[in-house]
Amino acid sequence: MSKNHTPNLLNRRETIKQLAVGAGTLALPQFLQAKGTLASNGLTLAVQQYSFNRQLRDGTFDILDFPKTVVEGTGITALEYFNGHILDKVRDTRFFRELKQRSNDVGATCTMMLCRSDVALDSPDSSTRYNAVEGYIPWMEAVRLLGGNAIRVDCRSDGDFEEQKKYAIDGLRQLCDVATPFGMNILVENHGGFSSNGKWLADVMSKVEKRNCGTLPDFQNFHGYDPYRGVEELMPYAKIVCAKSKEFDSEGNETNIDYRRMMKIVLDSGFKGSIGIEFEGHGVDPVKGILATKRLIEHVVGELA
Repeated sequence: MSKNHTPNLLNRRETIKQLAVGAGTLALPQFLQAKGTLASNGLTLAVQQYSFNRQLRDGTFDILDFPKTVVEGTGITALEYFNGHILDKVRDTRFFRELKQRSNDVGATCTMMLCRSDVALDSPDSSTRYNAVEGYIPWMEAVRLLGGNAIRVDCRSDGDFEEQKKYAIDGLRQLCDVATPFGMNILVENHGGFSSNGKWLADVMSKVEKRNCGTLPDFQNFHGYDPYRGVEELMPYAKIVCAKSKEFDSEGNETNIDYRRMMKIVLDSGFKGSIGIEFEGHGVDPVKGILATKRLIEHVVGELA
């Protein structure tokens, strides 16, 4: 190679070096941003039907429009249902097939259903526990038709703090065995009574010893119990998380719960799965409330990850 070519070679090497440094400088923020996304942390968002509770109860919203409203309004395609709005549809196969078709039309999928029951799964009476299990079967059939794989059940009976654990454990074991052929997970939410005590419910979970049994930690359902401690205690058993929201300040923060602190607990637990948004704000369009919650979760995860 002649001497005349040496400067060009050096310039070329320097140019490549500078480009590499520049590329690294540009790529680093993009890499950090990628680490901070929900998907990169194994998380997805869903919308809980109860967000439209008032509209469904006063007849201004049709549940068959739920899939389209959520997908077009929020961009979220995972749906959670609540049987309290459709108790009269419990064995209406045609209704659930229509709802499934509406979901398919907009590319939405069902993840789970909150199931209300007047028969206590954790009753001190063994026959009542048996009847409670039987009562959940039609709802598991409905969820399976919708394409979901989980129902939320309650363990909220009163009684002796320790004795009540035994009844809850027995009822959950029975239900989990029945749910297995359905491919269904059984989730217990902190939803009143002893279930809103994180330590109590975590102890129940540790003793049920069924793979399809888990928790549904709700950010705002602890009723006097430290919510951060409660969620931390329930996360080891969590199969779905409920991000409940009610009100936001001018900066987009939820005023009842520190979402940064709460989402750090979720991330630190190693949880991978669905976070269901349940907006319960008064006088606010549910879609706007859901979007505000979505933005907050995405922002917080971006900061923490």
